[in-house]
Amino acid sequence: MILKHQHFDLLQKTVLERMVFNPPLKANGSMHDEACFLYVVNGNSTLYGPTKKDSLQTNEGVVMKCGSYLNSWSKNENDSPSEAVAIHFYPEVLKHVYQDKIPDFLVQKKPQTSKNVEKVQIDQMIKTFVDSLLFYFENPSLINEELIILKVKELILLLVNTDNSDRIRSILQDLFNPEEYQFKDIIQTNLFEDLSIDDLAVLTSMSVSSFKRKFKEVFDDSPAHYIKSRRLEKAAELLLISQSRVTDICYDCGFSDIGHFSKSFAAKYGKSPSEYREKQLS
Repeated sequence: MILKHQHFDLLQKTVLERMVFNPPLKANGSMHDEACFLYVVNGNSTLYGPTKKDSLQTNEGVVMKCGSYLNSWSKNENDSPSEAVAIHFYPEVLKHVYQDKIPDFLVQKKPQTSKNVEKVQIDQMIKTFVDSLLFYFENPSLINEELIILKVKELILLLVNTDNSDRIRSILQDLFNPEEYQFKDIIQTNLFEDLSIDDLAVLTSMSVSSFKRKFKEVFDDSPAHYIKSRRLEKAAELLLISQSRVTDICYDCGFSDIGHFSKSFAAKYGKSPSEYREKQLS
């Protein structure tokens, strides 16, 4: 449940954003002509990109360039709300911020990075920057266009001077060139994650109906049947080659409910997971 959502805009686009919410929560979106810096003020999440995932915890941040993402926020141990801030970068906004004189480090050509997400080394300067944003979100009457421009410039300078500045610079130079991923690669990368068909459609930047049609074309099967079959096959394999508990295997194979997993496994193999392991190993 969203408890608080605030944003400050430039050129009718959200540039500075804050969200406070009660997890668990899944947030998804496609950044077709933007990139952003995401900072976790409080909480923990798994950020899924087209071909990789990253874990984020309190006081951690990432730079994300164009692409489709799904951010799955987990419940906090102390049941506290989660909180995150995001600073969005758009080509037209940056041109406005720099008065059409974009700094060289944003436009110089370098070999394209293969990463669409880069973890940022958070230092005290960035923490202080985030604290200053939170102050303005608590006192929104103080914010104006000049301050928004200053905060954008300040963040960019901080990002290109972090310990992993080379990789950050490389991503900044390529922020507005979305990477093309093969449909099949996205599915295979995320096959055993706890993601629904709707979630996978988001990562492929498709509507659910278009996703299902494309899936049938590529795999000659429906998404639901193919994904469940592959997950059950992996579970059967893990039951024989690992000592992991059935519950752990259930979650490792992308199932979120042990009861549903056991029922599906028995329907396919004629035995419960425990009985299957015992029978095969006896």
